[in-house]
Amino acid sequence: MRSGKGRLLVEAKPSRREISQRKRDEFIRHLGETCNVSLSAERTGVAFSTFYRIRQRDAVFAAAWQSALDDGYQRLEMGLLHAALAVVEGRRPDGGETGDGAVIAPMTMEQALRVLGRHEGSVRGGKLRSLRLGKGRMPTSEETDEEVLKRLAILRRQRGWDQL
Repeated sequence: MRSGKGRLLVEAKPSRREISQRKRDEFIRHLGETCNVSLSAERTGVAFSTFYRIRQRDAVFAAAWQSALDDGYQRLEMGLLHAALAVVEGRRPDGGETGDGAVIAPMTMEQALRVLGRHEGSVRGGKLRSLRLGKGRMPTSEETDEEVLKRLAILRRQRGWDQL
């Protein structure tokens, strides 16, 4: 509700750029099932970049996002474990179903391991790694001097300056 056109209050129309809570919940549900942001956004009918923008602005949504990924990765790990056990026991894998009936999106073993590797790289010590590259401590003057000298030595070798 807001004021306008000589009236005390008028009902404000929601912005077309704002995503409903239902769409957000649907995206989070799909993300937990697939561990795939692009596919989850496609299934929701919203551009994936929109969800990344919402994640940057909304801490609650960002926490739900991370929780959904953690759940999805656990389900993926269990699916890989069941598939490995099936191979060891000499039976055919059951298609990736886990105990609760949720199915991970169809993928090869290589794709599944690559996805798990990304997850491991994004989470260290139980905390989400910063999304901003370069964030952290500033290098000392000795570290920057050392890096500059190392790069100058590379240039000297490449251009033959040390042979003059």
